[in-house]
Amino acid sequence: MNTWVLGGFEQTYSKLNVYFDKTYHESETYLLGKNIVDEGLDKSVFYREDDGSVWIDLEDAGMDRKIILRSDGTSVYITQDMGTADLRYEDFGTEKMIYVVGNEQDYHFKVLFEVMKRLGRPYAGGLYHLSYGMVELPSGKMKSREGTVVDADDLIAEVIAEARKSAIERGEIEGLSENEKNDIYTRIGIAALKYFILKVNPQKKMVFNPEESVDMQGQTGPYIQNAYVRIQSIFRKAGISQDLGDFRGYTEINEFEKNLIASLEEYPSVIQQAAAEYSPALLANYLYELAKGYHKFYAEVKVITAETEEGKSFRMALSRMVADVLKSGMELLGVDMPDRM
Repeated sequence: MNTWVLGGFEQTYSKLNVYFDKTYHESETYLLGKNIVDEGLDKSVFYREDDGSVWIDLEDAGMDRKIILRSDGTSVYITQDMGTADLRYEDFGTEKMIYVVGNEQDYHFKVLFEVMKRLGRPYAGGLYHLSYGMVELPSGKMKSREGTVVDADDLIAEVIAEARKSAIERGEIEGLSENEKNDIYTRIGIAALKYFILKVNPQKKMVFNPEESVDMQGQTGPYIQNAYVRIQSIFRKAGISQDLGDFRGYTEINEFEKNLIASLEEYPSVIQQAAAEYSPALLANYLYELAKGYHKFYAEVKVITAETEEGKSFRMALSRMVADVLKSGMELLGVDMPDRM
């Protein structure tokens, strides 16, 4: 059964373009956790009750007493997590571990991190719980007992179907093969799903609406993809691949160009801030603003038919930089960019 379930997980992750360098199984780490329990008893970090169970008292840290090992010698979740943390450190020598787990486990990780700190682990100061809020649907909260939980594969299929419907209505990819069309539908659908979730601060509860997620006029992944695709279309029409020409004499930079330049300059600092605050939402919202700025620039400024050759070269170069940043930023969010849509 485990093999079957894990195989299903792999299929879902693959659809989302999510991959792991290594997977740890509890069956491999619980024994390590038991060894750490013996170490903790030797260091008087843990204590044993009369029934043989092992505990830690964290009342001085604003928490309560926590069981580490049951009286019959079986492990609990935190025992396994201790073993896994040590194993990850041994495997990768990592100085920081970010646990991406829902907010219902906030207390569990507070306890785990305090335990590792008291055990004197060199990596204890770099443990962080990226606690995220729950995702709800327009129909309300998902509840397993009421059968209102949405299967991830069904949700992926739904957003791809919405992307297909939207693309067919626009009619802009007619003439492509069915395989090419399906690839585009998938890229748009996965972008819609990922971006809609990532644009919200991780700690906040959110409502996911599949139909809204593919809106080409809203704050969505497809809206950002559309800015990138628009730039690719400009380059195809202009017949330019690499050499953009000399634009050093172009000095009359307009407000739309200035705004794009200012936005592009912010990119490195946005990445640093997003990393420091553990918030992909900062990057997601920046990319939306950059795409919005480019759509506005495109509506107000001539690119291919610029007044001068230097102006054309400058605007083409600026467009290429915007496309590069949009692609780079969306890839950081795990989203692929199509060349057409």
